[in-house]
Order: sequence, then C-alpha cells, then structure tokens
Amino acid sequence: MNREELSLAINQWMKDNGTEAIALASKLVQIESVNHPPTGHEAEYQLYFAEWMRAQNAEVDLYDLADVPGLREHTAYMSTRNYDNRPNVVGKFFGAGAGRSLMFSGHADTVYEGTEAWTHPPFSGTVDSGKLYGRGSYDMKGGMAAALMAVKCLQDLNIPIAGNVYVESVVDEEHGGANGTLAGRLRGPNPDMAIIPEPSNMRVYPAHLGGGIWKATFTGRSGIAFAGEELISALEATIEFANLLRAYNDYRHETLEIPSWWQDGRKAEINLLTLFSGDVSRELQEKLPQTGEINFWIEGYPGMTGEGIIADLWAFYEAQLPKYPLLQKCKPQIKPLIRYLSASEMKNDDNTAKFLELIANSGAKALGQSPEPPTGSPFACDGFMFNLYSDTPALVLGPSGGNAHGADEFLDIASYEALIRWYAEIIVDWCGVSGDGEV
Repeated sequence: MNREELSLAINQWMKDNGTEAIALASKLVQIESVNHPPTGHEAEYQLYFAEWMRAQNAEVDLYDLADVPGLREHTAYMSTRNYDNRPNVVGKFFGAGAGRSLMFSGHADTVYEGTEAWTHPPFSGTVDSGKLYGRGSYDMKGGMAAALMAVKCLQDLNIPIAGNVYVESVVDEEHGGANGTLAGRLRGPNPDMAIIPEPSNMRVYPAHLGGGIWKATFTGRSGIAFAGEELISALEATIEFANLLRAYNDYRHETLEIPSWWQDGRKAEINLLTLFSGDVSRELQEKLPQTGEINFWIEGYPGMTGEGIIADLWAFYEAQLPKYPLLQKCKPQIKPLIRYLSASEMKNDDNTAKFLELIANSGAKALGQSPEPPTGSPFACDGFMFNLYSDTPALVLGPSGGNAHGADEFLDIASYEALIRWYAEIIVDWCGVSGDGEV
C-alpha cells in the first residue's frame, strides 16, 4: 500500500481496536507499581510488560540493575536506592532492514495514591465519560500503553518496518530517581532517537525543565517568656523563609535568562511542598516551637545545576536579610532531599531538526491537523539521562489527561487513541518500510 493508504489503514485499525487499547491501559493501571523510596513495587508490572511484549514476538531483555556494569560507579548514579526485585525491561520489535532505530522509554513506577478521596478507586482503571481513571493513568502508563499498541497496530497490518523499534520500561523515575533510565543507557540499546511518553498533552517537548527538592530546617529558642527571656519562634522563622522563597521566585522570573524553548510557555518555578513546626504529635502546643522545617522544589533550565541554584538562593538570602528580622536570628540549614534532575534538550543539529519536522508531519497525518509548535516542557523528567549521558536524543510526547500525582488522575481516552495513531505514523516515517512495503 502507498503512504496515504497506510495512514487510512492505521486510522481504521484504531477504530476497530479501541476496546483492546483501552483494556491494555486499564490493565497497566490496575497493576500497582508505587515507588516507596528507597524501594518500589514495580516487579509485577514489569513482568506483565515483558510477557505482553513476548506475546507480540519481541526480543525481550528483563534484567536487574545490579547486573549493569559501571552503573554504581557512574557520576549520574544516585546511591540512596534499593533495587532488589525491581527489574528493567526492554523489547525489540521489527528491524526487517536497515532503517533508522527508535525507542519509546518510560517509567514503570508511580507516586503513591495519597490520602485524598478518589471518585474511582486509584488502581481500578475505571473508564467513565471518556476518561480512564487511576494512579499512573496519565503519568505515564497511558503513554506506554500507546507505544505498545502502536507497535501492535503495525504488526497487525503486516507492515515490514525496516528499523528496530524498542519499548523500554524502567524503574525508579519518581522522587528524583532516574537510575533505571541510566541503567538502560549503560546496558543499551541506544537507538538513533527516543520518545519519552510522559504526559505532554499532545505537545512536542524537545527540551524539559530540571528540578530538585530541598529541606530547610530551623532551630529557635522554645518556651514562654515569664522571666523576660528572649525566645525565637522557629515557626515564624520558617514562615519568613517561605516568604523569602516566594520573593526569590519573583526575582528569578525577572533576572533569569529564559531559553528559547520556554519563551512563550511556563517558566521555571519554585513550589513550597510541606511545612512543619514544633511537636507535630501534639494537637495542643503550650510554648513557642523550637524547630521548624520546610521542603521546597526549585526548577531550572538546561545548563543549571542544583549546587548553582542553592548558591544563588544563598546570595539572594544574604541580600534580602535586612527585610527578615527573624531569619537574622534563626538561620536555616539547607540540604537536598533528592538528586537534582538536570534539565536537558535535544542536540541542536540537522538530525534533530529533521526528526522534529518528521514528528510534525506524522502528527498532521494522525491528527488531521498540524500539531502545536515544539516548546519546552513544564516539568522535569528523566530525559537528561538520554540527552546528557548517551548519544540518543530524546523528546517528550505523550497523551492528555489531568490530576497527575493527585486524586482522580485520569487519561483522556480520545488523546490516547490519537497518540497511538501518531506513534504508528512516526514509526513508519522514521524507521522506514523495507522490501515490497511500498511506503
């Protein structure tokens, strides 16, 4: 069949196989794979993923991270995690000729379901009114299911894809992980291009933000000043520091040089995550609290480091200290809670330009209209393990949905089905068709 006929066949296949596609995404959500640092529950999910790919005649490599030479010694390895019974898995499909290779790489783990009330149980994979609900449905099991179904689509249509297509599921991306992705780069394969199916809302992200979580702790002087003692409320000092972080966020918006990918989008932000003070086990407090702590997240652009971000925060702190009298008496101690997830971008070369053009053209075939122009992602992810530590450039392209990391997380089913078509078109255009496939 010619190229136009193939696009029509892909579209028809999606109409005929929508129920199966939804069932796969739902099944992946139903397999709980929560990351509980330093351990995680990805094993059952990874075994299912491997078996699904074997059933589709993939060459499957299911391996322990401990078996990857050089992983623990690598400069990008984070040493605070336990990888017992947490395997990576990668499947190889097609490769009938000498076409270019492509990988879809995503993480198996999710954040935990939280304590908030869910409309549908968090591991039910319930479908309701065009949405598939559950922890990980949007981030990022829906995107990974789309990659698998795109491969199955082309297999069912008997299209002899020339290049190798890999689908890789890695452990421990959440909570500053990414060691699973690093292991994949060290063990291989490292194809010509990679797509990370993180939830991009059908936007093309050739670059992604970085970010890290830090804890600031405060020690004041506790008690009640019956005898005129000078007391220092660690709670109020913590609140002052929270206000300083907000001021620092505004300062960065005004002073940071914004890379071109983010000129028209969301900028790097600072978010306050948790704040505690005093004896949190007691409801009634009868004195000024001696201790306080606040966890915060700071994002960065490509080229920035966690050390550089904190050095800049300290410089801002010192310059602004006259405005914060309690901080003059109660200086915080700041430490990182996770690795800094580096921001990264695809190489700025002809190969990337051709790939992005191909992505846009494939999107037009799948969506019936041109996708929105490429931009920088509004989130951090493990893409830096590709872009900084391998020869494989990686972009982010995934489905629409909502409530990532929150209650009632959902995958938009229409976008999921459109993404399957888009991925199938990308595979055809990038990897090529061999023999008498015509395309």
